[in-house]
Amino acid sequence: MSHLFPLTPATPDPLQAAHLLREKLRVEGQLPQGLLRQEIEASWRRSFSHGLDCIDSKLVSLQVVNDLDMLLAANRMLLDAATPEMEFLAERYGNEGLVILGDANANMLAVEGRTDYLRTLGIQDITPGACWSESLRGTNALGTALIESRPILINSGEHYLECLSRFSCSSVPIKNPHGDAIGVLDLTREGTLAQPQDSLGMLMIAVSQIESRLFGAFFPEHLVLVFHPRQQYLGSAWHGVLAVSVEGDILAANQQACDLLRLPRDKMVGQRCEGALGVRGSTLISRIVHDGTAKVPLAHGEFYFKALQLPRTPTIVSTPTTTAKPQPRPCTLDELADGQSRFGRALRMARQGLNNDLPVLLLGETGTGKEVVARALHEASARAGKPFIAVNCASIPEGLIESELFGYRDGAFTGARKGGVVGRLMQANGGTLFLDEIGDMPLHLQARLLRVLQERKVAPLGPAKSRTSTSR
Repeated sequence: MSHLFPLTPATPDPLQAAHLLREKLRVEGQLPQGLLRQEIEASWRRSFSHGLDCIDSKLVSLQVVNDLDMLLAANRMLLDAATPEMEFLAERYGNEGLVILGDANANMLAVEGRTDYLRTLGIQDITPGACWSESLRGTNALGTALIESRPILINSGEHYLECLSRFSCSSVPIKNPHGDAIGVLDLTREGTLAQPQDSLGMLMIAVSQIESRLFGAFFPEHLVLVFHPRQQYLGSAWHGVLAVSVEGDILAANQQACDLLRLPRDKMVGQRCEGALGVRGSTLISRIVHDGTAKVPLAHGEFYFKALQLPRTPTIVSTPTTTAKPQPRPCTLDELADGQSRFGRALRMARQGLNNDLPVLLLGETGTGKEVVARALHEASARAGKPFIAVNCASIPEGLIESELFGYRDGAFTGARKGGVVGRLMQANGGTLFLDEIGDMPLHLQARLLRVLQERKVAPLGPAKSRTSTSR
Protein backbone atom coordinates (compact mmCIF):
# COMPACT_ATOMS: atom_id res chain seq x y z
CA MET A 1 0.00 0.00 0.00
CA SER A 2 2.86 2.39 0.68
CA HIS A 3 3.62 2.76 -3.02
CA LEU A 4 0.29 4.53 -3.51
CA PHE A 5 0.96 7.51 -1.18
CA PRO A 6 2.10 10.21 -0.57
CA LEU A 7 1.04 12.19 -3.63
CA THR A 8 4.25 12.34 -5.63
CA PRO A 9 5.15 12.49 -9.33
CA ALA A 10 5.64 8.69 -9.13
CA THR A 11 1.97 8.25 -8.25
CA PRO A 12 0.10 7.62 -11.54
CA ASP A 13 -3.28 8.69 -10.12
CA PRO A 14 -3.20 10.54 -6.78
CA LEU A 15 -7.00 10.52 -6.44
CA GLN A 16 -7.12 6.76 -6.96
CA ALA A 17 -4.30 6.35 -4.44
CA ALA A 18 -6.28 8.41 -1.92
CA HIS A 19 -9.37 6.29 -2.60
CA LEU A 20 -7.45 3.09 -1.87
CA LEU A 21 -6.11 4.58 1.36
CA ARG A 22 -9.67 5.43 2.42
CA GLU A 23 -10.75 1.87 1.62
CA LYS A 24 -7.99 0.52 3.83
CA LEU A 25 -9.00 2.86 6.66
CA ARG A 26 -12.64 1.92 6.27
CA VAL A 27 -12.07 -1.84 6.21
CA GLU A 28 -9.21 -2.20 8.70
CA GLY A 29 -10.03 0.79 10.92
CA GLN A 30 -6.37 1.85 10.86
CA LEU A 31 -4.46 4.51 8.95
CA PRO A 32 -0.89 3.56 7.93
CA GLN A 33 1.69 6.05 9.18
CA GLY A 34 3.88 8.17 6.92
CA LEU A 35 1.67 8.09 3.81
CA LEU A 36 0.22 11.55 4.32
CA ARG A 37 1.71 14.83 5.38
CA GLN A 38 1.94 14.97 9.17
CA GLU A 39 -0.81 17.57 9.68
CA ILE A 40 -3.09 15.80 7.15
CA GLU A 41 -2.57 12.43 8.80
CA ALA A 42 -3.41 13.92 12.21
CA SER A 43 -6.57 15.45 10.76
CA TRP A 44 -7.64 12.16 9.12
CA ARG A 45 -7.25 10.40 12.47
CA ARG A 46 -9.39 13.06 14.17
CA SER A 47 -12.00 12.77 11.41
CA PHE A 48 -12.10 8.98 11.80
CA SER A 49 -12.56 9.34 15.55
CA HIS A 50 -15.63 11.54 14.89
CA GLY A 51 -17.26 8.57 13.14
CA LEU A 52 -17.29 10.10 9.66
CA ASP A 53 -17.46 7.71 6.70
CA CYS A 54 -14.65 8.84 4.42
CA ILE A 55 -16.17 7.32 1.26
CA ASP A 56 -19.96 7.35 1.47
CA SER A 57 -20.44 10.69 3.24
CA LYS A 58 -22.26 13.23 1.09
CA LEU A 59 -22.33 17.00 1.30
CA VAL A 60 -25.68 17.37 2.96
CA SER A 61 -26.68 20.24 5.21
CA LEU A 62 -25.25 18.72 8.35
CA GLN A 63 -25.49 21.88 10.41
CA VAL A 64 -26.65 25.40 9.63
CA VAL A 65 -27.04 28.12 12.26
CA ASN A 66 -30.59 28.89 13.30
CA ASP A 67 -30.24 32.67 13.22
CA LEU A 68 -27.99 33.88 10.41
CA ASP A 69 -28.65 37.56 11.19
CA MET A 70 -27.47 37.06 14.77
CA LEU A 71 -24.34 35.22 13.55
CA LEU A 72 -23.47 38.06 11.15
CA ALA A 73 -24.18 40.74 13.76
CA ALA A 74 -21.91 38.99 16.28
CA ASN A 75 -19.09 39.00 13.70
CA ARG A 76 -19.69 42.46 12.21
CA MET A 77 -16.24 43.76 13.16
CA LEU A 78 -14.58 40.79 11.43
CA LEU A 79 -16.79 41.14 8.35
CA ASP A 80 -16.03 44.86 8.04
CA ALA A 81 -12.30 44.29 8.45
CA ALA A 82 -12.21 41.45 5.90
CA THR A 83 -14.43 42.92 3.17
CA PRO A 84 -11.70 44.82 1.22
CA GLU A 85 -9.44 41.74 1.08
CA MET A 86 -12.32 39.43 0.13
CA GLU A 87 -13.27 41.74 -2.74
CA PHE A 88 -9.65 41.88 -3.92
CA LEU A 89 -9.23 38.08 -3.79
CA ALA A 90 -12.60 37.52 -5.47
CA GLU A 91 -11.56 39.82 -8.30
CA ARG A 92 -8.32 37.89 -8.74
CA TYR A 93 -9.51 34.32 -8.15
CA GLY A 94 -13.31 34.58 -8.39
CA ASN A 95 -13.49 33.06 -11.85
CA GLU A 96 -11.64 29.99 -10.58
CA GLY A 97 -13.43 29.33 -7.31
CA LEU A 98 -14.58 30.81 -4.03
CA VAL A 99 -13.30 33.17 -1.34
CA ILE A 100 -14.83 32.24 2.03
CA LEU A 101 -14.79 33.95 5.43
CA GLY A 102 -15.55 31.84 8.50
CA ASP A 103 -15.86 32.56 12.21
CA ALA A 104 -13.95 30.96 15.10
CA ASN A 105 -16.29 27.92 14.96
CA ALA A 106 -15.89 27.39 11.19
CA ASN A 107 -19.35 28.83 10.46
CA MET A 108 -19.32 30.48 7.04
CA LEU A 109 -19.95 34.24 7.23
CA ALA A 110 -19.46 35.32 3.61
CA VAL A 111 -18.84 33.63 0.25
CA GLU A 112 -17.56 35.47 -2.84
CA GLY A 113 -16.73 34.19 -6.32
CA ARG A 114 -18.22 31.48 -8.54
CA THR A 115 -21.21 30.51 -6.40
CA ASP A 116 -23.09 29.65 -9.61
CA TYR A 117 -21.08 26.52 -10.39
CA LEU A 118 -21.76 25.01 -6.97
CA ARG A 119 -25.32 24.22 -8.04
CA THR A 120 -24.07 22.30 -11.06
CA LEU A 121 -21.95 20.18 -8.70
CA GLY A 122 -24.93 19.46 -6.47
CA ILE A 123 -23.43 21.36 -3.50
CA GLN A 124 -25.90 23.33 -1.41
CA ASP A 125 -24.11 24.15 1.81
CA ILE A 126 -21.18 26.32 0.82
CA THR A 127 -23.22 29.27 1.98
CA PRO A 128 -23.29 31.73 4.90
CA GLY A 129 -24.50 29.97 8.02
CA ALA A 130 -23.18 26.50 7.10
CA CYS A 131 -20.73 24.95 9.56
CA TRP A 132 -17.52 23.44 8.17
CA SER A 133 -15.91 22.27 11.38
CA GLU A 134 -13.59 19.28 11.11
CA SER A 135 -15.91 17.21 13.30
CA LEU A 136 -18.70 17.60 10.71
CA ARG A 137 -16.85 17.78 7.39
CA GLY A 138 -13.63 15.93 8.10
CA THR A 139 -10.31 17.28 6.87
CA ASN A 140 -11.02 20.58 5.12
CA ALA A 141 -8.88 23.71 5.02
CA LEU A 142 -11.40 26.02 6.71
CA GLY A 143 -12.05 23.74 9.68
CA THR A 144 -8.58 22.18 9.95
CA ALA A 145 -6.74 25.54 9.91
CA LEU A 146 -8.67 26.51 13.06
CA ILE A 147 -7.80 23.20 14.76
CA GLU A 148 -4.12 23.48 13.80
CA SER A 149 -4.11 27.26 14.49
CA ARG A 150 -1.92 27.93 11.45
CA PRO A 151 -2.13 28.33 7.65
CA ILE A 152 -2.93 25.08 5.90
CA LEU A 153 -3.41 23.70 2.38
CA ILE A 154 -5.61 20.72 1.54
CA ASN A 155 -4.93 19.60 -2.04
CA SER A 156 -7.73 17.53 -3.67
CA GLY A 157 -7.32 13.94 -2.41
CA GLU A 158 -6.00 15.07 0.97
CA HIS A 159 -9.59 15.82 2.00
CA TYR A 160 -10.92 13.12 4.32
CA LEU A 161 -14.32 12.93 2.59
CA GLU A 162 -13.96 11.54 -0.91
CA CYS A 163 -16.75 13.79 -2.19
CA LEU A 164 -14.48 16.79 -1.48
CA SER A 165 -11.57 15.43 -3.54
CA ARG A 166 -12.60 17.58 -6.51
CA PHE A 167 -11.52 20.69 -4.57
CA SER A 168 -8.25 22.18 -3.38
CA CYS A 169 -8.43 24.64 -0.50
CA SER A 170 -6.12 27.03 1.36
CA SER A 171 -7.02 28.65 4.69
CA VAL A 172 -5.35 31.04 7.14
CA PRO A 173 -6.68 31.74 10.66
CA ILE A 174 -7.47 35.37 11.52
CA LYS A 175 -6.37 36.44 15.02
CA ASN A 176 -7.41 39.43 17.07
CA PRO A 177 -4.83 41.77 18.68
CA HIS A 178 -4.69 39.49 21.73
CA GLY A 179 -3.63 36.48 19.64
CA ASP A 180 -6.98 34.64 19.76
CA ALA A 181 -8.37 33.10 16.56
CA ILE A 182 -11.65 34.84 15.71
CA GLY A 183 -12.05 33.65 12.13
CA VAL A 184 -10.51 32.09 9.04
CA LEU A 185 -10.06 33.16 5.41
CA ASP A 186 -10.31 30.43 2.77
CA LEU A 187 -9.71 30.12 -0.96
CA THR A 188 -11.38 27.08 -2.57
CA ARG A 189 -10.79 26.05 -6.18
CA GLU A 190 -11.76 23.04 -8.26
CA GLY A 191 -9.09 20.49 -9.21
CA THR A 192 -5.55 19.86 -8.02
CA LEU A 193 -3.33 22.93 -7.67
CA ALA A 194 -0.03 22.78 -9.52
CA GLN A 195 1.47 25.59 -7.41
CA PRO A 196 -0.62 25.57 -4.23
CA GLN A 197 1.74 27.78 -2.20
CA ASP A 198 0.88 30.77 -4.41
CA SER A 199 -2.69 30.97 -3.13
CA LEU A 200 -1.59 30.32 0.46
CA GLY A 201 0.88 33.21 0.23
CA MET A 202 -1.81 35.58 -1.09
CA LEU A 203 -4.11 34.57 1.77
CA MET A 204 -1.39 35.22 4.36
CA ILE A 205 -0.86 38.73 3.01
CA ALA A 206 -4.62 39.37 3.03
CA VAL A 207 -4.99 38.11 6.61
CA SER A 208 -2.11 40.34 7.72
CA GLN A 209 -4.01 43.35 6.37
CA ILE A 210 -7.21 42.22 8.10
CA GLU A 211 -5.43 41.73 11.42
CA SER A 212 -3.79 45.16 11.18
CA ARG A 213 -7.21 46.70 10.54
CA LEU A 214 -8.60 44.89 13.59
CA PHE A 215 -6.06 46.68 15.80
CA GLY A 216 -7.70 49.99 14.88
CA ALA A 217 -11.18 48.57 15.51
CA PHE A 218 -10.22 47.13 18.91
CA PHE A 219 -8.33 50.27 20.03
CA PRO A 220 -9.99 53.25 18.30
CA GLU A 221 -8.78 55.75 20.90
CA HIS A 222 -5.13 54.73 20.84
CA LEU A 223 -2.05 54.74 18.67
CA VAL A 224 -1.52 51.74 16.36
CA LEU A 225 2.02 51.32 15.01
CA VAL A 226 3.59 49.06 12.40
CA PHE A 227 7.33 48.42 12.38
CA HIS A 228 10.06 46.35 10.71
CA PRO A 229 13.87 46.51 10.36
CA ARG A 230 13.42 47.19 6.62
CA GLN A 231 11.27 50.13 5.59
CA GLN A 232 9.93 48.44 2.45
CA TYR A 233 8.31 45.76 4.64
CA LEU A 234 5.98 48.26 6.33
CA GLY A 235 2.49 47.38 5.12
CA SER A 236 3.46 43.79 4.32
CA ALA A 237 2.46 40.49 5.91
CA TRP A 238 5.71 40.55 7.92
CA HIS A 239 5.51 43.83 9.80
CA GLY A 240 4.94 43.97 13.54
CA VAL A 241 1.87 45.75 14.92
CA LEU A 242 1.58 47.40 18.34
CA ALA A 243 -1.29 49.22 20.06
CA VAL A 244 0.04 51.86 22.46
CA SER A 245 -2.03 53.79 25.03
CA VAL A 246 -1.94 57.54 25.53
CA GLU A 247 0.24 56.90 28.60
CA GLY A 248 2.80 54.90 26.61
CA ASP A 249 1.67 51.41 27.71
CA ILE A 250 1.71 48.55 25.20
CA LEU A 251 -1.88 47.30 24.91
CA ALA A 252 -1.48 44.58 22.27
CA ALA A 253 1.05 43.06 19.88
CA ASN A 254 0.72 40.71 16.92
CA GLN A 255 2.85 37.59 16.55
CA GLN A 256 5.23 39.27 14.10
CA ALA A 257 5.93 41.98 16.69
CA CYS A 258 6.79 39.31 19.25
CA ASP A 259 9.07 37.55 16.78
CA LEU A 260 10.85 40.75 15.66
CA LEU A 261 11.45 41.94 19.22
CA ARG A 262 12.22 38.40 20.49
CA LEU A 263 9.76 38.82 23.33
CA PRO A 264 6.76 36.64 24.24
CA ARG A 265 3.43 38.46 24.21
CA ASP A 266 3.01 38.24 28.00
CA LYS A 267 6.38 39.98 28.50
CA MET A 268 5.35 42.85 26.24
CA VAL A 269 1.63 43.54 26.66
CA GLY A 270 0.90 45.62 29.74
CA GLN A 271 4.48 46.93 29.92
CA ARG A 272 5.69 50.49 29.45
CA CYS A 273 7.39 51.18 26.14
CA GLU A 274 10.72 51.91 27.85
CA GLY A 275 10.60 48.58 29.67
CA ALA A 276 9.68 46.38 26.69
CA LEU A 277 11.29 48.31 23.83
CA GLY A 278 14.11 50.22 25.51
CA VAL A 279 12.83 53.65 24.47
CA ARG A 280 10.49 56.09 26.21
CA GLY A 281 6.94 56.03 24.89
CA SER A 282 6.78 59.81 24.48
CA THR A 283 10.02 59.82 22.45
CA LEU A 284 8.84 56.99 20.19
CA ILE A 285 5.39 58.46 19.65
CA SER A 286 6.55 62.04 19.04
CA ARG A 287 9.03 60.96 16.38
CA ILE A 288 6.47 58.83 14.56
CA VAL A 289 3.72 61.44 14.66
CA HIS A 290 6.03 64.28 13.58
CA ASP A 291 8.17 62.43 11.02
CA GLY A 292 5.57 60.04 9.55
CA THR A 293 8.02 57.15 9.17
CA ALA A 294 10.82 57.15 11.74
CA LYS A 295 13.92 54.99 12.19
CA VAL A 296 14.16 54.30 15.92
CA PRO A 297 16.94 52.43 17.78
CA LEU A 298 15.51 49.85 20.19
CA ALA A 299 17.02 47.27 22.52
CA HIS A 300 17.09 44.69 19.69
CA GLY A 301 18.30 46.91 16.86
CA GLU A 302 16.97 49.69 14.65
CA PHE A 303 13.41 49.54 13.34
CA TYR A 304 11.34 51.67 11.01
CA PHE A 305 8.04 52.74 12.61
CA LYS A 306 4.91 54.16 11.01
CA ALA A 307 1.52 55.13 12.47
CA LEU A 308 -1.34 53.01 11.19
CA GLN A 309 -3.77 54.97 13.39
CA LEU A 310 -3.28 58.16 15.37
CA PRO A 311 -4.86 58.57 18.81
CA ARG A 312 -7.91 60.77 19.23
CA THR A 313 -6.41 62.21 22.43
CA PRO A 314 -3.85 64.87 21.44
CA THR A 315 -1.97 64.81 24.78
CA ILE A 316 -0.08 61.70 23.72
CA VAL A 317 2.38 63.84 21.75
CA SER A 318 4.67 66.11 23.75
CA THR A 319 5.63 69.07 21.60
CA PRO A 320 8.00 71.88 22.55
CA THR A 321 6.39 75.18 23.47
CA THR A 322 6.84 77.76 20.73
CA THR A 323 5.60 81.28 20.23
CA ALA A 324 2.55 81.20 18.00
CA LYS A 325 3.15 82.87 14.65
CA PRO A 326 0.39 84.95 13.12
CA GLN A 327 -1.47 82.96 10.45
CA PRO A 328 -1.45 84.46 6.95
CA ARG A 329 -4.77 85.76 5.67
CA PRO A 330 -6.41 83.23 3.30
CA CYS A 331 -6.43 84.22 -0.36
CA THR A 332 -9.74 85.41 -1.75
CA LEU A 333 -11.22 84.11 -4.99
CA ASP A 334 -10.81 87.51 -6.65
CA GLU A 335 -7.09 87.48 -5.83
CA LEU A 336 -6.74 84.00 -7.32
CA ALA A 337 -8.94 84.57 -10.36
CA ASP A 338 -6.54 87.11 -11.91
CA GLY A 339 -8.79 88.85 -14.40
CA GLN A 340 -9.78 87.08 -17.62
CA SER A 341 -7.12 84.36 -17.57
CA ARG A 342 -8.14 80.77 -18.31
CA PHE A 343 -7.59 79.91 -14.64
CA GLY A 344 -9.73 82.84 -13.53
CA ARG A 345 -12.59 81.81 -15.82
CA ALA A 346 -12.38 78.24 -14.46
CA LEU A 347 -12.58 79.50 -10.86
CA ARG A 348 -15.64 81.62 -11.56
CA MET A 349 -17.30 78.63 -13.26
CA ALA A 350 -16.47 76.48 -10.21
CA ARG A 351 -18.07 79.07 -7.89
CA GLN A 352 -21.17 79.03 -10.05
CA GLY A 353 -21.26 75.23 -9.74
CA LEU A 354 -21.00 75.39 -5.94
CA ASN A 355 -23.80 77.93 -5.75
CA ASN A 356 -25.95 75.50 -7.74
CA ASP A 357 -25.18 72.60 -5.38
CA LEU A 358 -22.87 70.82 -7.83
CA PRO A 359 -19.69 69.00 -6.70
CA VAL A 360 -16.45 70.48 -8.04
CA LEU A 361 -13.38 68.45 -9.07
CA LEU A 362 -9.98 70.15 -8.64
CA LEU A 363 -7.05 68.59 -10.50
CA GLY A 364 -3.45 69.42 -9.70
CA GLU A 365 -0.18 67.95 -8.51
CA THR A 366 0.60 67.69 -4.80
CA GLY A 367 1.63 71.09 -3.42
CA THR A 368 -0.04 73.22 -6.11
CA GLY A 369 -2.55 74.71 -3.66
CA LYS A 370 -5.78 72.75 -4.22
CA GLU A 371 -6.89 73.36 -0.62
CA VAL A 372 -6.21 77.10 -0.96
CA VAL A 373 -8.42 77.16 -4.05
CA ALA A 374 -11.11 75.04 -2.36
CA ARG A 375 -11.23 77.32 0.69
CA ALA A 376 -11.38 80.44 -1.51
CA LEU A 377 -14.27 78.94 -3.50
CA HIS A 378 -16.08 78.13 -0.27
CA GLU A 379 -15.67 81.65 1.12
CA ALA A 380 -16.84 83.19 -2.16
CA SER A 381 -19.91 80.96 -2.45
CA ALA A 382 -23.34 81.06 -0.80
CA ARG A 383 -21.93 78.56 1.72
CA ALA A 384 -19.55 81.10 3.28
CA GLY A 385 -19.91 81.04 7.04
CA LYS A 386 -20.84 77.35 6.97
CA PRO A 387 -18.34 74.57 7.87
CA PHE A 388 -15.34 73.96 5.63
CA ILE A 389 -13.95 70.48 6.38
CA ALA A 390 -10.69 69.37 4.72
CA VAL A 391 -9.74 65.66 4.72
CA ASN A 392 -6.45 64.27 3.37
CA CYS A 393 -7.47 60.74 2.29
CA ALA A 394 -3.82 59.66 1.98
CA SER A 395 -3.12 60.38 5.66
CA ILE A 396 -5.95 58.21 7.06
CA PRO A 397 -5.25 54.47 7.43
CA GLU A 398 -7.33 52.45 4.98
CA GLY A 399 -9.18 50.61 7.72
CA LEU A 400 -10.42 53.89 9.25
CA ILE A 401 -11.43 55.91 6.20
CA GLU A 402 -14.99 54.57 6.26
CA SER A 403 -15.65 55.44 9.91
CA GLU A 404 -13.81 58.78 9.49
CA LEU A 405 -16.01 59.87 6.59
CA PHE A 406 -19.35 58.32 7.48
CA GLY A 407 -19.06 58.10 11.28
CA TYR A 408 -20.50 55.29 13.40
CA ARG A 409 -23.24 54.68 15.93
CA ASP A 410 -22.90 53.63 19.55
CA GLY A 411 -22.26 49.88 19.65
CA ALA A 412 -21.39 49.62 15.95
CA PHE A 413 -18.41 47.41 16.84
CA THR A 414 -16.38 46.29 19.83
CA GLY A 415 -14.44 49.26 21.20
CA ALA A 416 -16.66 51.86 19.51
CA ARG A 417 -16.76 55.18 21.37
CA LYS A 418 -19.82 55.55 23.61
CA GLY A 419 -22.37 57.69 21.82
CA GLY A 420 -20.74 57.08 18.43
CA VAL A 421 -18.83 59.53 16.24
CA VAL A 422 -20.11 62.04 13.68
CA GLY A 423 -18.32 61.52 10.37
CA ARG A 424 -16.71 64.25 8.30
CA LEU A 425 -19.60 64.23 5.80
CA MET A 426 -22.07 65.26 8.49
CA GLN A 427 -19.59 67.68 10.09
CA ALA A 428 -19.58 69.50 6.76
CA ASN A 429 -23.38 69.45 6.51
CA GLY A 430 -24.56 72.68 4.90
CA GLY A 431 -20.99 73.65 4.03
CA THR A 432 -18.12 72.30 1.95
CA LEU A 433 -16.20 69.03 2.25
CA PHE A 434 -12.75 69.07 0.61
CA LEU A 435 -11.35 65.58 -0.05
CA ASP A 436 -7.66 65.77 -0.95
CA GLU A 437 -5.79 62.84 -2.57
CA ILE A 438 -9.10 61.08 -3.21
CA GLY A 439 -7.35 58.69 -5.59
CA ASP A 440 -5.77 57.02 -2.53
CA MET A 441 -9.21 56.06 -1.22
CA PRO A 442 -10.15 52.36 -1.72
CA LEU A 443 -12.36 51.89 -4.78
CA HIS A 444 -15.31 50.43 -2.86
CA LEU A 445 -15.39 53.58 -0.68
CA GLN A 446 -15.15 55.82 -3.74
CA ALA A 447 -18.26 54.08 -5.04
CA ARG A 448 -20.05 54.58 -1.71
CA LEU A 449 -19.06 58.26 -1.67
CA LEU A 450 -20.46 58.65 -5.20
CA ARG A 451 -23.80 57.30 -3.98
CA VAL A 452 -23.76 59.89 -1.17
CA LEU A 453 -23.17 62.69 -3.68
CA GLN A 454 -26.00 61.40 -5.87
CA GLU A 455 -28.57 60.60 -3.17
CA ARG A 456 -27.48 63.06 -0.42
CA LYS A 457 -27.91 60.32 2.19
CA VAL A 458 -25.22 59.38 4.72
CA ALA A 459 -25.45 56.02 6.54
CA PRO A 460 -23.07 55.76 9.53
CA LEU A 461 -21.64 52.38 10.50
CA GLY A 462 -23.94 50.42 12.78
CA PRO A 463 -27.71 50.00 13.08
CA ALA A 464 -28.93 53.46 12.14
CA LYS A 465 -31.06 55.21 9.54
CA SER A 466 -29.52 57.31 6.80
CA ARG A 467 -29.30 61.05 7.37
CA THR A 468 -29.59 63.80 4.78
CA SER A 469 -26.37 65.66 3.99
CA THR A 470 -26.25 68.89 2.01
CA SER A 471 -22.47 69.24 2.00
CA ARG A 472 -20.68 69.78 -1.29
